[in-house]
Amino acid sequence: MAPQRNLNRKNSSFLAHSEQKLIQWILPRIPARTTSLHLTGFGMVGSFAAAVALIGCNWSHLWLPIVALGISINWFGDSLDGALARFRNEERPRFGFLVDHTCDLFSTIMLIVAFGFSPFLSLVAALSVLLCYLLFSSYTYIRAAAHHVHQMSYLGLGGTEFRILMIGWSYLAAFLEVRQPLVNGLSGLDIGILALAAIAVVALATKAIGDARDVAFEENMGLGGAPELAQDDVGTAVAL
Repeated sequence: MAPQRNLNRKNSSFLAHSEQKLIQWILPRIPARTTSLHLTGFGMVGSFAAAVALIGCNWSHLWLPIVALGISINWFGDSLDGALARFRNEERPRFGFLVDHTCDLFSTIMLIVAFGFSPFLSLVAALSVLLCYLLFSSYTYIRAAAHHVHQMSYLGLGGTEFRILMIGWSYLAAFLEVRQPLVNGLSGLDIGILALAAIAVVALATKAIGDARDVAFEENMGLGGAPELAQDDVGTAVAL
């Protein structure tokens, strides 16, 4: 049986360097009794709390701090679960990849749909964002199979930046007193989000074409796939 290749992690988001410094500062301070699975569950609880609070904003903006807190908790759990396993040399690459990304998928879908039932985005806009998220997520896993690289950001935007945008928009929309109807035609905001979604889809299609050309070139040259990258440069296997 051929040896299993590591899935290298590539994160070129705007905040990646600062985020990693913060994570490395936090890791030694996490209590020994706290496990990676605990952090994964903690992140799920945060996303659920934020989703409930987003819907609650239909009645009162006093829910806004819980939105911010819940999304921050989601970041903490999702960003540190795999890092904690690597820090403690407790990696389980296949199990970790499965559990981590399944929970991340459900958490993000829950948050985006909750925005559609909040006063801050219409359901049309939220589902457009959800479509883009699922499309980029699907391509991430396709690219991982073809290149053995887990692409964690696109156009400088990763999970952390997306969470900051969610928090920022909820507060800005509350300040501007934005109240989007659940379903009632298209507002100017809907049209803007649809336009951005279309641009994102075109950008992803362009990248997919470029990646396909790279893979075709490698196969024609007899390389058999993407070369292995040094773990010190891009990280180790995704794990819990």
